Amino acid sequence: MDARAKVEGSSSKRRRNHVDDNEQEASQSHSQSHSQVVPRNKIHSALHGIPDKTEYQHGAILRVSMKSFVTYESCTFSPGPNLNMIIGPNGTGKSTIVCALALGLGWNTNLLGRAKDISEFVKHGSDKGWIEIVLCNKNGSNVTIKRNINKNNNHSIWKINGENKTQKEVAAKVQSFNIQVDNLCQFLPQDRVSEFAQMSPQELLKETQRAIGGEEMLNAHQKLVELWNEYKIAAASVKGDLEAIAANERQNAQIEKDVIRFQQRAAVLRRVRFIDIWILYARYGLAKEEYDRLKGARRHLFLRFKAMEGASGPMQEKKLQAEEHEKELQDQKNKLDQLYQRAVRALKAKGNDIEAAEGQGEELRRDQDRLRIKGQQRETLIINSRRKLVACQEIVDGAPSEDDIKAQKGELDHEIRALVEESRESKDAIATLQQQQADIVDDCRKLNAEVIQKRKKMDELEDVKNRKLQALRNVDNDVYEAVIWLRENRHLFKHHVFEPICLEINVKNKKFADAVESIIRNFLRTFVCQTREDYDIFTAEYLDRMKKRVNVMAPDERALNMDQYQPPMSQEELRNWGFHSYILDAVDGPPTVLAVLCSKAQIHQIPLSDRNDLDSRAIRDSGKFRKYATLTNVFSINISRHTKEALETSSQIRQAQILTTSVDPAQREQLGRRVDELRGLLNEREGNIKELHAEESRVRKVYAEFADKESALKRKKEDLNNTLRKIHKNRIELNKAKEELQRKLDEPSTEDQEERIQEQLKKLATKRCKLTVEYVELMKENQRLVTRVTLSTLARLQAHAVAKAMNDEWATAQEELERAEADYTEANDAYEKVKDEARVLLDSAKTEYATLQPEDLEEFKAIGTGISLAALEDMLAGEQAKVALHYQTHPSVIEKYERRLEEIKAAKATVESKEKRLKKIEGDIATIRGPWYTKISQLVNDISESFSTSFAKIGCAGEIKLGEHEDYDKWSIDILVKFRDSEKLQKLTGQRQSGGERSVSTIMYLMAMQSLSKVSFRVVDEINQGMDPRNERLVHSQLVEKACKPNTAQYFLITPKLLPNLEYHERMKVLCIYNGEWLDEGVMKWNKYIDNQQRAKTPRHM
Repeated sequence: MDARAKVEGSSSKRRRNHVDDNEQEASQSHSQSHSQVVPRNKIHSALHGIPDKTEYQHGAILRVSMKSFVTYESCTFSPGPNLNMIIGPNGTGKSTIVCALALGLGWNTNLLGRAKDISEFVKHGSDKGWIEIVLCNKNGSNVTIKRNINKNNNHSIWKINGENKTQKEVAAKVQSFNIQVDNLCQFLPQDRVSEFAQMSPQELLKETQRAIGGEEMLNAHQKLVELWNEYKIAAASVKGDLEAIAANERQNAQIEKDVIRFQQRAAVLRRVRFIDIWILYARYGLAKEEYDRLKGARRHLFLRFKAMEGASGPMQEKKLQAEEHEKELQDQKNKLDQLYQRAVRALKAKGNDIEAAEGQGEELRRDQDRLRIKGQQRETLIINSRRKLVACQEIVDGAPSEDDIKAQKGELDHEIRALVEESRESKDAIATLQQQQADIVDDCRKLNAEVIQKRKKMDELEDVKNRKLQALRNVDNDVYEAVIWLRENRHLFKHHVFEPICLEINVKNKKFADAVESIIRNFLRTFVCQTREDYDIFTAEYLDRMKKRVNVMAPDERALNMDQYQPPMSQEELRNWGFHSYILDAVDGPPTVLAVLCSKAQIHQIPLSDRNDLDSRAIRDSGKFRKYATLTNVFSINISRHTKEALETSSQIRQAQILTTSVDPAQREQLGRRVDELRGLLNEREGNIKELHAEESRVRKVYAEFADKESALKRKKEDLNNTLRKIHKNRIELNKAKEELQRKLDEPSTEDQEERIQEQLKKLATKRCKLTVEYVELMKENQRLVTRVTLSTLARLQAHAVAKAMNDEWATAQEELERAEADYTEANDAYEKVKDEARVLLDSAKTEYATLQPEDLEEFKAIGTGISLAALEDMLAGEQAKVALHYQTHPSVIEKYERRLEEIKAAKATVESKEKRLKKIEGDIATIRGPWYTKISQLVNDISESFSTSFAKIGCAGEIKLGEHEDYDKWSIDILVKFRDSEKLQKLTGQRQSGGERSVSTIMYLMAMQSLSKVSFRVVDEINQGMDPRNERLVHSQLVEKACKPNTAQYFLITPKLLPNLEYHERMKVLCIYNGEWLDEGVMKWNKYIDNQQRAKTPRHM
């Protein structure tokens, strides 16, 4: 046994000196190879220095020193490079060395299962203590770590090679030596031995990896755990997202028809808006032409007006002079006229007086005549009144009874009311039938209008498809003939066979037609069968039997699932690269045909762009695209096999020959179904009208019978009413006759009145004679004034004629001037009006045009370019009629639909991103799992082999198994042991096995890792507690064998006792700890004990 260290202790200066002498003696003896223990627990190295590190592993402990630490006042010892057995009675401080190693290398107190505060590890009676550990550094100078502990403030000061450091820096330095004091597989203190067996299989796997596999293996396992947890969360999230997408899609599917109708109506409204803007521009053009014409006319009239205005001045001066002369003569005439008028009035007044007197006479004479006639008429009237009175009385007396007539009338009214009640039901039925027929007629009118509209659209669609077919015929007549044959022989096939792809698909935007046709050119003339059976029929009947050659294919059923053809990136990300969409988004067609194109031509992965400024270098280097197209070129990107660089080639796009025209088969089929449905409805409506008309005729006959009866009764009633009216009239006439007769009899006589009139006539004759004389005198004076007025009038008339001639001439000129001014004003007003109208139209057109989006401009230009105003207005009327045919969907429905679309789009993008992440995680797991699984499997197999061998040597059985699980956090190492032949292998637990069995299992597992371990050293404290002597001896033998092999990790085995006659190895080092106040000096002479043992044993046990 190699005993290159001395262990000594002293409790006083006197004893220390004594020990020092013994140390000197021992140091001079070359044969000394034992450990000495002296009182007071003071341990010191017999070598007083650092041992040679050539035999030590990197990170092994070269020296340990303690001062005032737990039970030690001062201690220094140097362990050997292999197995170090530290022995001593219980309580002497063996576990204190374990504490010194753990705390001195930077770990916390809770690792030891003892005191929590570091201050409690300072020796009782001291304020400070320290630990110093020297580690072997194969890459340079050894590393000395020192921990100074202050008991008063519970604080530590750290140093590395004499320089102050933080605990974190110390931990990093220790970690660099792969020292894992917190790993029970490397560092197993006495108080934590039981914890090893109680570790879960999952924890044992982690600790084993840390101890043997290193941080790389442990990190790989931890990364697998993290990736798997992330994968589970992501997968659950994807599932939830897909369910949300499906729910939104179901909701959108329920209102999709309303949304389509809304979109159709919006498209028509958008065209109406475009046409309105074109109409503004067209009206502005006409207004501008009128503006230019009026501008020239206005200029001409303005010059004419100014010329006439200049010539009117002199003429006006002459007119004023003539008018002034006329005015003077008129004043003279006015004065004479006044005199004449007064004379005329006086003469007229006399004449009036004469006429009044004559009138009075005439009136009096007429009164006489009236009185005579009145007397005669009175007598005649009295005679006639008496006659009329007699006649009326006779009529009244001979009339029937009025009460009888009223009774007959009442009976007739009752019969009429009864008939009306009976006929009302027929009348109401007729009104109802007429209204029903009117409703059906109106409905038929609408249905007929819709039939005409749908037929027109079908004709338009058929014309488009025929043009497409003719274009195909011009390109490939064989394929054209095959299409005709297929249409005539569809009854041969069990499922629908699609015509050449070029006829089945349509390019949504014509500007992409060239690019789409160039990319899928090889598939345009291919027929697509949905089943292999139809494919065989097609090839047998047409290709083989008719000896024709066309392309036909029947894709695998799995290839027809469109869900698998997802674009590599979202539309938003695609637009960020400058692309418009993928080819799949640019075409319409049956899902089967689109799936074929996705499978064969990868149209879901090839983006399109209408821009010429794409960053082709960035696109090429991104690695995200293998092919893309613009409006003029198709670009292909390939990876060089040699340089691994991305190489881009381009080819020019040829003009499309077939896809320039497009037709929507689904729309055509939908229109056909609708027309058939409308015709069925019309036939049904015609039958309904005939039935209603027949019913109306029947009801009208019944109603006519009631009407005839009612008319007869009403005529009888009217006759009775006429009779009553005559009776009433005759009674009134009788009363009037009586009153008239009495009034005539009561009138006064006319003789007295005639005498008074005669007297008035005499007085009136005298007055007339006087008035006649006065009238003759006034006539003479009036004649004289007439002569003067006549002469004055002639002079004025002559002046008036001159003035009038001048005035007429000036007025004519003035009228012409006013006319010229009016013409100019009218032209100017028209000019300004047209100018304002043109400006308003232009501003309105510009304002509306400015609201157009860039994507609207092409359609806007296509609608109105080169079209007249009348044609635009006709077009507007047609589009407005279309608007009326589409009922308006509530905006909230569209908002919800579009919001769900956005949610679906965002969710799909999220799912796509998450699925990419899932694939990335799967790839990362596969990448990490392969090497890790290989290593951990080999590691567990190696441990199991060594473990099983060790157990077999002690007559027991043991096995180590790697527990695999889908969840990497549940992977484990299971220790299976069997200590009795009657038992089966059972898992090692903290409860099933005894303490000794757990200790055996623990040490065997630790030894199994010995040859595989990459750690610097391993510490096991009192692992043999509870073992039976046989197992302890066998375990000890295996431990010595494994721990003393060359190039193995340093090993510390702490035990309070040893069995006799154990096996030892020359690479072992035994450190003995003694305790007490004093020690016999003879104990220090270890040489004789060692010599005796060497002579008593064979060289094998030296």
